[in-house]
Amino acid sequence: MKKNILLILLGLSTTAVLAQAPQQSRPTQQAAIPGTTAPKGNATISGTVVDAETKQPVEFATVALINLSTGKPIDGAMVDDKGRFTIQKVAAGQYKLNISFLGYQLQTVENVTVAADNSQVNVGTVSLASDTQKLSEVVITGEKPLVEEKIDRTVYNAEKDITNAGGNAADVLQKVPSLSVDTDGNVQLRGSGNVRVLINNKPSSIMAGSVADALKQIPADMIKSVEVITSPSAKYDAEGTAGIINIITKKDSGLEGVNGSVSATVGTRNSNGNASVNVRRGKLGINASASTFQFYNHGDMSNVTVFNAPEASRTIRSQFGETDIRGGFMNGQLGFDYEISAKNSLSGSIRKNGGAFKMENDQRQFLTVGGEEQPLQSFYTDIENRNKRQGTDINLDFVHTFGKEGQELALLSQYTTTNTDTRNYQDRYDQGEDPFFLQRNQNDGGNDELTFQADYIHPFKNKTTLELGAKSIFRGVSSDGIYRDIFNDSPEESSTLNFDYSQDVYASYFTYGFAIKKKLNVKLGGRVEQTEIDGDYFRIKEDGTEETSDISDSYNNLIPSIALSYTLKEKHTLKANFTQRIQRPSLFFLNPFDQEQAPGTVVRGNPFLDAELTNLYELGYSTYFKTSSISTSFYMRETDNAIETVPGVEGNTTVLSFANVAQNKTYGGSIFGSVKPVKAWTVSGSSNIYFVDLKSALYENSGWMYNINANSSYDFGKGYSAQFNGGFNSRRIQLQGSFAAFSYHTLAFKKELFDGKGGISLGLDNPFRKSMKMKNDVEAIDFTQRIRINNYNRGARVSVDYRFGKMEKSKPSRRKRSIRNDDTKQGDGNGAGGVQ
Repeated sequence: MKKNILLILLGLSTTAVLAQAPQQSRPTQQAAIPGTTAPKGNATISGTVVDAETKQPVEFATVALINLSTGKPIDGAMVDDKGRFTIQKVAAGQYKLNISFLGYQLQTVENVTVAADNSQVNVGTVSLASDTQKLSEVVITGEKPLVEEKIDRTVYNAEKDITNAGGNAADVLQKVPSLSVDTDGNVQLRGSGNVRVLINNKPSSIMAGSVADALKQIPADMIKSVEVITSPSAKYDAEGTAGIINIITKKDSGLEGVNGSVSATVGTRNSNGNASVNVRRGKLGINASASTFQFYNHGDMSNVTVFNAPEASRTIRSQFGETDIRGGFMNGQLGFDYEISAKNSLSGSIRKNGGAFKMENDQRQFLTVGGEEQPLQSFYTDIENRNKRQGTDINLDFVHTFGKEGQELALLSQYTTTNTDTRNYQDRYDQGEDPFFLQRNQNDGGNDELTFQADYIHPFKNKTTLELGAKSIFRGVSSDGIYRDIFNDSPEESSTLNFDYSQDVYASYFTYGFAIKKKLNVKLGGRVEQTEIDGDYFRIKEDGTEETSDISDSYNNLIPSIALSYTLKEKHTLKANFTQRIQRPSLFFLNPFDQEQAPGTVVRGNPFLDAELTNLYELGYSTYFKTSSISTSFYMRETDNAIETVPGVEGNTTVLSFANVAQNKTYGGSIFGSVKPVKAWTVSGSSNIYFVDLKSALYENSGWMYNINANSSYDFGKGYSAQFNGGFNSRRIQLQGSFAAFSYHTLAFKKELFDGKGGISLGLDNPFRKSMKMKNDVEAIDFTQRIRINNYNRGARVSVDYRFGKMEKSKPSRRKRSIRNDDTKQGDGNGAGGVQ
């Protein structure tokens, strides 16, 4: 067995050497065995390698030339697509050939004699017999599970989950352990919405506003995996309270030649299409992708707000309506990487994204005071909320590797810009009559970021590594708003709003990792960040008066991180982590523009918010058996200055804003397990249970919460497979009130086609339930609110995918370096209180 492993490694090393050499026009490829010296001559040894059963060429099989006197390999070659190989410049002597390839038994050609310096020896055709046992071992060991637990993160391999076909990123994230996603796409990690979402380890303009809206823009078919990092090291930006969600998309495979994929989905609730292509020749690789996602849904809602007052004068506003939601998004990316030399590489990309989201709501409103209906405040309303977004990400990165393995310098740069166009339109009318009031509010917003980063890695002996880095982020936020109230019997009223906000962050970090007795791994780190804030707010009110304010702040933070990992008997791993994180508010929380999403309901940002500061502690244990694995973790989160939604009342209008008003303490545990009862059947599941304690000067709330996720897949053979995914989330405790429990389930069936290069799948979303009823209750000092949403989320979709291209030669892998802007708290859509 050891000999087989050595031969496999020999084949891999030969491939790597070949990939670095220029491609030549010759029938076979040859490379010297690394680390060997052998006498050279002018003789050649050639032959052909075929499958013993099919008689087809065994392309990429490895041929090792063994010196009989030493028993060591001194040269070798790789079999070409015709099954041929040639070993050149062989000296006279006695040899043997070892021929191997994954899934085949090792074949030895004995007594290969090179009689003279210019001999040409042909060993003829060599047949490789299939090694079923060995192949099974490789498949079991090398098979990537649906969920992987690593020392600092959980990895969900989305491409292995066929229930994702035709969905979007929100559908994918709700299946990831420790995450919960509600029907609006709002994401929580271990009970906290303070997460940072990255795409391929980088921030994206897609995420500059509401994460819930952004997730609808990313087709599930483009997602390779999702990484959940709950205890980021000091290398990461001082990211927020819960952790990082890193969405890895399918991209360049690093193979010489041309390859790619196309897929399309048609469904009752959404449709999408995407395509990607990778081209690699020599030192240059180019990749491109494009995708579109269209969604459509409907539902009904009710919103009853009771303003606290004596019963004789109590005001109650009741709203009922039908909701229609439609949207479409497009994404495109063009990237390249170029090997300037063996030690220097340059890579870059440009990504464009854009689209529109529109929600129409036809409402009937009743308003009573002391039990009597108020005719002037009881009317019908046609509501249209529309959001258009365009964004661009540009990256240019340079990486230099040194002579020592693992020593590396990376210089990274990124420019990200986002433009948003928000419209809140309302037409109010009495039944059968023309509108008596038109509201036309619009806001043009922008978010620009310019980032420079340098990272240096220096390895020492005994697996000790030092990492150093510095980073600067120059961030600018702007908002221009116009409010217009148009009446049929009085002059139009209007006001304007201008908001500019700049935030510059300067950071440096170090991490030092080492091992004690090869079992205890230690990683220590520290990060220093300086934040400079400057901004101004200017508003002209309807009466012509002006309101202005300047914003200025500066603060420093020292962020420590400690990670310990201990391995026992190679199967049991214990880990402990501590880190401190800071999270700054993003445009969603800062923008003071009034989004009047329905009559009497306004969402307004707060430009005077401070950053949150969190201490995070975590203990974990993981182990695996022959066909099973299990991992558990216990955590504690303590956040001071927490940003929470703060409801207020202005007349009969409910204003939802944000403030640093709370202390958030969360204690919990999570568990994940996977088992294969039989070879074709895989069952996995996860659960997260936690206690939340929220306190502010005026409110406090606490309680237990949990979420459960289960996944089961079965391979019927001959390309047929099926998969089930389902989950349940308990009620969510909020500072003022709670959000009701919800559940979901998905079924999918797939048939592989085109010799495994593609397939067709049928997906069923919530097939056993017509709709989902959502409840959101708010208990404020001045009012109570009861929101009920009936979301018709049962759906079906059919997806077809196809992968094309042929592997020609592997490109040597380089360590990927990328910018991670993880420091801002992003909007999760909760500000609207679920109003539809």
